[in-house]
Amino acid sequence: MEKQELSFFKKLKMSVLDFDGYQSLAAERISRTIIYIVLLILIFSIIISVTYVYQFWSTINKAKDYINTEIAEIKYENYELSVIPKNEEKTIEINSGDAGQPVIIINTESNSEEEINDSIDNIKSQENGILILKDRIIIKSELNSNTLEYSYKDISEKYNINKIDKEELINMLSGQEMITALAVFGLALVLYMFIVYVSNTLIDIFVLSLLAYIVSRIAGLRLKYSAIYNIATYSLTLPLILNIIYFIVNALTGFTIQYFQIMYTAIASIYIITAILMIKSDVIKKQFELNRIIEEQARVREELKRKEEEKRQQEEQERKNKEREKEKEEEKKKKREEKNENGKINKEPEGDNA
Repeated sequence: MEKQELSFFKKLKMSVLDFDGYQSLAAERISRTIIYIVLLILIFSIIISVTYVYQFWSTINKAKDYINTEIAEIKYENYELSVIPKNEEKTIEINSGDAGQPVIIINTESNSEEEINDSIDNIKSQENGILILKDRIIIKSELNSNTLEYSYKDISEKYNINKIDKEELINMLSGQEMITALAVFGLALVLYMFIVYVSNTLIDIFVLSLLAYIVSRIAGLRLKYSAIYNIATYSLTLPLILNIIYFIVNALTGFTIQYFQIMYTAIASIYIITAILMIKSDVIKKQFELNRIIEEQARVREELKRKEEEKRQQEEQERKNKEREKEKEEEKKKKREEKNENGKINKEPEGDNA
């Protein structure tokens, strides 16, 4: 009978709620396990990317309001940007205080290298931040430990942007072009997140596979590597789900867990140890049942042997009884024949006398 394939959501539920089901998951083909974890990471990447796009959209709306109320003039020409605030300060720092919202620093009017370097150091110290300078923009994201730097010249040549003023910028932030840009940004972010998390997850699976191998040997189980790989992979299901929830909560509220990565690994390790011990328990149970079957089969064989012996003895006894009966019949027949012979002998003399 062909083994029924488990669906993605069935395996998702089983890997989180059913430790007994890990025996079935361990028997899955590695190709199907890889497809499962890839789909899970893709879903994870999409959710995280949507969260980032939402944050970016909120930031754009706030930026439009800020430009309308706080910025006196914006001018971009010859690959240089000038942002002049109404309060005539050289450096503008916008920090909404909302969780996940980037700190925006604008310093386009300063020519002092020291002031520009101070602004760069400031943005690098932020978890999420954007630094807007005269000739370039620098972005710092919690997704990347390094800052990303883009020159206005490269952007202008790529997107054919030559001149922008305040009114045109607000129109750009409000128009169809921004929606298209957000869509492209979202797709690029999904691809980036997918590649990063696939790489990180492969490393996690390798480390957890070593743990699963050690635990299985200690438990006295000789599992194939495919089974060990599957157990390690499915053990990451709940940590990935919790990672998604934590990221969304962190992005929306700023709530942080200091040792979340340790908890992430600890949960997967607990699932591996528990799953292997459950498999060991099931093996012991099956071995016990097998021993009972073997003992029962031995008892049945002994019973059949005893009955066969009794039947053989009975048949032997019946054979002997038949032989005795036959001997008796032959003896009786012999006696009758002897009697008849004696009778004939006695009658012959009487005939001669006559």
